[in-house]
Amino acid sequence: MPAKRCPMCHRASESTAWQCSCGYEFGQDLEKVRGMLRSQLHNAWITSILYLLLDLAMLPMLLFVPLIVPLGAFIVLTTATARSVRKILISRESLRQLAPKDLPTARLLT
Repeated sequence: MPAKRCPMCHRASESTAWQCSCGYEFGQDLEKVRGMLRSQLHNAWITSILYLLLDLAMLPMLLFVPLIVPLGAFIVLTTATARSVRKILISRESLRQLAPKDLPTARLLT
């Protein structure tokens, strides 16, 4: 059996799994999943902006305080920013895949 792919984190789980390691439960209603993805996307945007602002605030410290602590904090914040941007990309892709498909226009055949 093929592995299940979680729409929230895009990790593959065993085909017999009922829950992903991120906490998503397989088999949920599509509207509930879309709502969860929109919420995840919203939160990821907020955290990305926050991490980016903190990252930019660390730049002057790197220039004027040549210690290992500002460099370590800068690396941690940059990594956190990259993770939240990845979550944005995953959420967008999942929402795109779960979008309702437009059906072709019905025509009456005579």
